[in-house]
Amino acid sequence: MSAMKRAILFVWQASAIAAVVLVCLALGLRCLGVETVPVGRRIELGERRARRGERFTAAMGLQAVMWGAGVMLAVYGASALYCAVEYDRVSWELFCQVWSRADAVHYRSLAELGYHGYIENGQHLFLVFFPLYPWTVRLLACVIPDYALCGHLVSALSYMAGCWVFARLVTEEFGWRTARLSLGLFSAYPFGFFFAAVYTESLFFLLSVTAFYCIRRHRYLLAGVTGALAALTRMQGAFLLLAGLAEYLVSERPLEKLRGRRWRALWGDVWKKLLPLALMGAGTAVYLWLNWDVEGDMFRFAYYQREHWYQYATPMHRCLATIWNELTDRAAPRLAGTVWLPDTAVFILCL
Repeated sequence: MSAMKRAILFVWQASAIAAVVLVCLALGLRCLGVETVPVGRRIELGERRARRGERFTAAMGLQAVMWGAGVMLAVYGASALYCAVEYDRVSWELFCQVWSRADAVHYRSLAELGYHGYIENGQHLFLVFFPLYPWTVRLLACVIPDYALCGHLVSALSYMAGCWVFARLVTEEFGWRTARLSLGLFSAYPFGFFFAAVYTESLFFLLSVTAFYCIRRHRYLLAGVTGALAALTRMQGAFLLLAGLAEYLVSERPLEKLRGRRWRALWGDVWKKLLPLALMGAGTAVYLWLNWDVEGDMFRFAYYQREHWYQYATPMHRCLATIWNELTDRAAPRLAGTVWLPDTAVFILCL
């Protein structure tokens, strides 16, 4: 690697890590009750103005659901048009074939065969796929005996319901105009077509945004239940617990209660807020039990992730270095433009 590339990579890594550290520091200070930091001038850590939200009405909810339905119909319609142009015919079998790509095949097979029955090379390689989505598809298949149709129904209906919750959250925080814009931008995300596939994206969207809505409204029991279901859908669902704890620390100020020796209030927080939030861990616990039930090892998924799927935890700077190396790899320019450049852009925008 040339000196220029090494310098750019160092700046890229340092900037990203510094951004993460600053965000964590600001959140930590907020949790400690610090509202401003005097650094030459006073820097506001929190938003002091009142929310500019509106009351979410049934008409708004209907519009949000119809928007979600329209997005699903547009995506499915585009795939039907693709079948007509590419294969000169449109049929349900061809439609399913077009959508049966990559992990969609595995989720459908898990719904049909279960974790014990779906084996490759004598190994349960697909323990790495979290179970709530295939279990939901399997449950629906008891009524509709077509696993492909059930998979698309779960994805489409979850997306539509998720749009309703998402619109309500943003409307009550910032107003209906911002909610409509947010839904439009969310649906225009380049990889948003995954919401229509037999993937976990739609179900996770519904459960995670519902858990977050309950956290913001301090409905901690519902947040714990929906957060547990989100953690049973994707690994990232476990991080909703951090969002719940952050909201509790910022809004309830437990350190002030501790300094004031308000023991009864603290004990009430434990029973009414912290224990319900801890329910989120139940989703991860069920997934670990599934690993033990299938292979007798609660952490067997980690072995398959590392040895077969080549996915494992790594320090942030190494992850950024990998992205940079793939982005600048001249041997695969198509992957650089279609995968790693969008990946880099999303990474920066999220920070």
